[in-house]
Amino acid sequence: MKTRHKLSSRGALSLRSYLMTLGVLLAALLLIMGIQQSPAFVERYYSRGFYPLFSHVHKWLFGWLPFSFGDIFYACFVVLILLLLIRCLATLFRKKGYLALRQFVQLVILLLSSYLYFYLSWGLNYYRVPLQEQLNLKVEQIDSADYFDVLDRYIAKANALRASLPTTDIARESTRKELAQFMEENDAVFPMLSRTQIHAKQPLSSALTSYFSVTGYLNPFTQEVQVNGIAPMVGYPFTVVHELAHQMGVGFEDECNFIAFVALHDHANPHYQYAAYYETVQYLLRPLYVQDERRYQFYIGKLTDAVKQDYADERQFWKAYSGPVDRVMSFFYGGYLKHNNQPEGFARYSLMSRLVIAWDKQQQHTP
Repeated sequence: MKTRHKLSSRGALSLRSYLMTLGVLLAALLLIMGIQQSPAFVERYYSRGFYPLFSHVHKWLFGWLPFSFGDIFYACFVVLILLLLIRCLATLFRKKGYLALRQFVQLVILLLSSYLYFYLSWGLNYYRVPLQEQLNLKVEQIDSADYFDVLDRYIAKANALRASLPTTDIARESTRKELAQFMEENDAVFPMLSRTQIHAKQPLSSALTSYFSVTGYLNPFTQEVQVNGIAPMVGYPFTVVHELAHQMGVGFEDECNFIAFVALHDHANPHYQYAAYYETVQYLLRPLYVQDERRYQFYIGKLTDAVKQDYADERQFWKAYSGPVDRVMSFFYGGYLKHNNQPEGFARYSLMSRLVIAWDKQQQHTP
């Protein structure tokens, strides 16, 4: 009886310490939520202060690895969560309610700690001052005339670039390295970006990544960028810069698209230029597809056969990987975006068109 009493007391003390830890984590979560309400604070003290310094840790730990450690981390984390959940349910099934409660609190602590680390490591970048404010882009002054003017000119540019592309293709590894160096050195247009670590890798399995309909992603826990190694090459340079923009401290998807366009639209490499206009024309056309089918078909008709074929080849590639995994991923990632200050969900990607149009208009009026 004495031994059992001691064990019970030790168990109670253990649960009490877990509950205290949980209380501290919840207080930290409230602090994070408060910080999220002040973009100016996030911009100055996190995105331009803490984040560039903290990124050195991830660069030293994972940046030099030739493979994606983040992919291994994701797999191990999911397995660990499942094992802890199964252990908790098994304990509850054996009618050891007190022990099951303690194990459940342990699981909650792990999840909450991971959630908080996500924001500490990278996630607060979702709450920094928007680029349109930092670059003084007048998105509210855009009208339909501006939209159709840009769409016309960019289609013409995409057509011309496609017709003049060299017959030799570009290699993925050299593209990643070249664009990483380019983004590191090109700090005139986007000086607000962190340049501590600018490096892209391939995922451990590009085929698995394709089944999720993912062209690239940033792991916020390791700050590694992965770019799909088998997706169509035509948009590959655009994807690389988009993901590097995430690594450099940009959270919003439309802003990463915008950065990719501005960085590549006048690059010396014609493949990179074409990728910029090829992707941007797609985003410019998407609103028309929903709002005005007749006009959408009119502008599709302005594309050359070569550009149309590139779009068709890309659709065919993704069709081969489309299925239930893709649909589940879309559902959860859409919710993830909405949870992180992007209520538009997947539509946020297409909002890059307003940034591009406002930027184009600004460039035309800049002496």
